[in-house]
Amino acid sequence: MFFIRKLVYIFVFISCQNCSAIESITLAAENSWPPYSDKNGNGISKNIIQAAYQAMNVEVKFIAVPYSRALKMAEHGQVDGAFNVTKQKSTIKRFNFGEIPILQATASFYYHNDSTMNFTSTDEIPDTTSVGVIIGYEYGNNYERNKNRFREVTVANQEQLIQLLRKKRIKVAIMFDEIVKNKLESMGLHANDIKKGQTNHSSDIYVAFSKSKDTRNALKLLNEGLIQLTN
Repeated sequence: MFFIRKLVYIFVFISCQNCSAIESITLAAENSWPPYSDKNGNGISKNIIQAAYQAMNVEVKFIAVPYSRALKMAEHGQVDGAFNVTKQKSTIKRFNFGEIPILQATASFYYHNDSTMNFTSTDEIPDTTSVGVIIGYEYGNNYERNKNRFREVTVANQEQLIQLLRKKRIKVAIMFDEIVKNKLESMGLHANDIKKGQTNHSSDIYVAFSKSKDTRNALKLLNEGLIQLTN
């Protein structure tokens, strides 16, 4: 009888381990950050995340929504996490992060072509300068320290920032370089239709996991999968 009971315990344990290995995770993807994440949530970021979880036999479901909504869904536990998020003071308070980023992206200052501005840091931007940024995006801790000095103009996507620059409605915008290249091409514009300046920051990009639900295993499995991809 004891032997049979022990076998049952072992079977249940193995079954639970297998359940853990094939659990389903739901992530919110930004719908306007190509080539990393396009309108359907497809792109470089999703490919990396899928490959990492597939290495751990985990099924992932994706929901494509605007970035600010993706963060709110993750924060409120409607999804397990959201991706293309940078790890900084403001986001660490709201989400759990792993140790390994999914990728790195560089953002620069951009101006209209007649501008003589050429900042190397947000510390150099004069008070009340109109600065264009995307709603909900993170631009580094240094930007967070300075942003209250600016006349911040927030929009929903990169195309709007490019148009504001070309029409001289804002003095400067901070945009991620690969996104700008992709967006200019899709708009039928050239690289020299706006002026690229110095780098503002390079960000490690992560999946931000919800603190409103138990996502420890989802985070752990992603880390392990990312390690396998780099080995």
